[in-house]
Amino acid sequence: MAVPRTVKPIFTAGLIFLVLSVFYLSYGNNLPYAARAGLIGHKHPLADTDDLGLVFPYDPIPRIDFAFLSKYPPHNINEPSKFAFSTFYCTRQPDTRGPYFEAAQQIIWRLLWSPYRSKYPVIIFVCPFIPEENRRIFRGQGAIVKEIELLDDIIPDEIISTKRWIDVLSKLNIWKEVEWKRIVFLDSDAFPVRNIDDIFEVAPVQHCNRETLGPEDKAVVASGGKSGEEFCDYVYSGVSQFMAYNINAGFLVLKPNLDMHAKLMRAARMTGDYDIRFMEQGVLSSKNAFSQEGSFPVHKLPSVWNTLPENFIEHRVPDHDVSRGLELKEGPVRVLHAKLWNKAWGEWNNLTDLTDLWDRDWMNMCRFYDGDPGFVEARKTGIYKTMWEKFLESKKAENAEAAA
Repeated sequence: MAVPRTVKPIFTAGLIFLVLSVFYLSYGNNLPYAARAGLIGHKHPLADTDDLGLVFPYDPIPRIDFAFLSKYPPHNINEPSKFAFSTFYCTRQPDTRGPYFEAAQQIIWRLLWSPYRSKYPVIIFVCPFIPEENRRIFRGQGAIVKEIELLDDIIPDEIISTKRWIDVLSKLNIWKEVEWKRIVFLDSDAFPVRNIDDIFEVAPVQHCNRETLGPEDKAVVASGGKSGEEFCDYVYSGVSQFMAYNINAGFLVLKPNLDMHAKLMRAARMTGDYDIRFMEQGVLSSKNAFSQEGSFPVHKLPSVWNTLPENFIEHRVPDHDVSRGLELKEGPVRVLHAKLWNKAWGEWNNLTDLTDLWDRDWMNMCRFYDGDPGFVEARKTGIYKTMWEKFLESKKAENAEAAA
């Protein structure tokens, strides 16, 4: 039957509207979270970058509902030492499929749930603009999520050389977290590859050089009492990079202290005394902070604790024994610091075995969250037991019952 002429324009308009609606909905659902949530207006003018490190991994993701598990207390929260591991998630383009979001999840899994898991809690420091959706996933995986203040009024935006470092100066606020006695900080692309709990014993308490203190620091120490002693008895350890005095800020051991935080704020504002291209790393290595020649010299760790790309070659064993992987004269590698998810990086540096390691570990993480009933039980009870441990406990109970 022919369609009346008066109906054809209406039919055509309706068809066009339907096609456009489908396109809009499809496109909208594939936008980053910030765009879907109406946060696109808050985009920082320096957020756009061609940095290959920001290429999305697009890995398969766990199917478990982390939001449901986010209501339970953080894992290992009752560990009495008040020691903690931490990382920093502060991207201006927060997306649940973004590389640094996936990297932060890898750190949580490695430290809390992997076969070489830690007994200490994990803190994810987030900036104010990180959406609740991302925070709930971190909490669901057992991490503490703590919002950290921005320090965006010290280094002008236009002279920040690496655009994704817009907010990294905010890491200095970790020294304000005085509820913790020690914090180990890892960049979100610094991946533990074995248990690293002994770092808290390796990093020593040091004593400041009182004779070389500046006026402000001297006033704190001269005030006497516990405050002055706590300030002078400091902890700051890291691994040097390129030059002996330049400590890579991607793996640090520190003792939070409000007087030390105030000192670092003064150091940060003395922009003529450090290379601002290195942001917080420049501040921390400056003469006003933890310079080797200053009043609070850094304690240097072996590169095993922060194995950077320039260290990889020296940690390689001979080709005829590649099964041993990465080792070094001080012992086995503890932390690999590189964008392991990035295939282009691996191929460029002839380190595809490390990107393969990322793939295997990511899938191990997904299988653990989706398939290990002990994980959900641990989120509810705070106690994780492997299937083997449960089996041994049941056999022990059976034997005790039989003996009775």
